[in-house]
Amino acid sequence: MNINDYTGLPYDFRRRNCWHHVRNVRSDAGLTTPQFDVKSPTAISDAFDAGHSDPQGLIRVPEPQNFDAVLLGVKHNGRIVWHAGVYYEGMVSHCELASRQVRLDRLEDLRDTYSEIEFWR
Repeated sequence: MNINDYTGLPYDFRRRNCWHHVRNVRSDAGLTTPQFDVKSPTAISDAFDAGHSDPQGLIRVPEPQNFDAVLLGVKHNGRIVWHAGVYYEGMVSHCELASRQVRLDRLEDLRDTYSEIEFWR
């Protein structure tokens, strides 16, 4: 499997949002990932908030390994708005609404944008 094969795939909330992307990549790596109830682009953070209280088998870890899920949070109007991707070799593959596609960014660069970064295995 080549993580670069996902880069550039189009964003589509119903078929390929950020959590779909995490599930697809991890599945291709032979890992199971829970399906959280994501009803709309604006409610995706609610699904991640619910996932924090019931992670459905995922375990938060202090340091990432390849194919760990990465939660990226930014503070907005007094709450954290979450986004998700997959860690691989110092990079994060993530399907971003703003870019309308899957991107592959250095984790260190994402630290400039996101105030909260969590790793889940």
